[in-house]
Amino acid sequence: MRTGLYFDFSNRGEQHAPAVLNQILEQVELADYLGYDSCLFADAPFAPNGLSASAAELIGALAASTHGIRLGTANRRLGSYHPARAVENYAVLDQLSNGRVICGVSAVSDAKTFGAFGVDVSEAESRFVEALAFMRRAWSHDAFAFKGAHTCFPRVAGEMQAEFEVEPYQDPYLLPWQRAGLPTTHLAITPRPLQLPYPPIWWHLESNAGVAQAAAQGLSVLPGVDMTHDEVADCYQAYVVALNNAGRAAEEVERPVIRDVFVAASKREALELVGAAYGEAHGGMSEGDLLTEHLIVGDPDEVFAQIKQLQQRASFNHIICRTNVPGVSHLDVITSMKLFAGEVITRLRS
Repeated sequence: MRTGLYFDFSNRGEQHAPAVLNQILEQVELADYLGYDSCLFADAPFAPNGLSASAAELIGALAASTHGIRLGTANRRLGSYHPARAVENYAVLDQLSNGRVICGVSAVSDAKTFGAFGVDVSEAESRFVEALAFMRRAWSHDAFAFKGAHTCFPRVAGEMQAEFEVEPYQDPYLLPWQRAGLPTTHLAITPRPLQLPYPPIWWHLESNAGVAQAAAQGLSVLPGVDMTHDEVADCYQAYVVALNNAGRAAEEVERPVIRDVFVAASKREALELVGAAYGEAHGGMSEGDLLTEHLIVGDPDEVFAQIKQLQQRASFNHIICRTNVPGVSHLDVITSMKLFAGEVITRLRS
């Protein structure tokens, strides 16, 4: 099983942004050294006290200071802007990181974010589906044209169509000096990603909606941190069925999940250190409900056993841990990361 970290930067209170960001950078660099496999960042524009309006800059900084850990977004909302920007961002980051980028995207509608960018939130789902098709085609073709209900590329290629339609590439290809006076009907978006055919795409979910569509396209799903253990198990059970219906096996795709994970000398010590912080992160939930529905906490033996029990129900093969939440000190996060790496990761891999 692979392991990773997740950061959402929410509700930091009195902490100064530079200090928080420097702590995050230190934690990810340590995770790279300790042998964690991945690190995902939330993309949450306009969040109160949020520092993750755009994860691309953080990933770019970490691409230079890490060596093996995969870096990516958890839930970039594709529908609120032109997908060509996402194509360019992920391609550049993949080049900078030497092919370590993960493209985690979300179809979740956010009226505040969509409204700020002048996009009708009712179009969120259709824009997301269209953006996914655009990105995969842009990464797979040297030059292409795209006409959809929301996106026309290049814009002079024609008017917007009522239904999604991809135009085939038309031979012969004209060299740049042969195009004088001709309308631009096909363009290439460069640079291309280092990974072939493109970075892995993970469909971030907050419910079972989207499971069938992701499975049909061979994409991984990423159950979010706010889903309960039972919801995660239900999601993956539905996903495996959908994969089988699409003629695919679960072993063919990465199966990640985000969970709240914290390791200490004992469960009691872990709860004393992080119980209130995780409760606040989940809207003031009680300790009992947290332990039943969200948290994986305790000493290394207990955490390993809880992860394996959930894996038996949900069949994931990549657990991404939210260890850093507001209210948990930087040193406590570091201690938990080291315990997890030294005494849990080794057993999960064996």
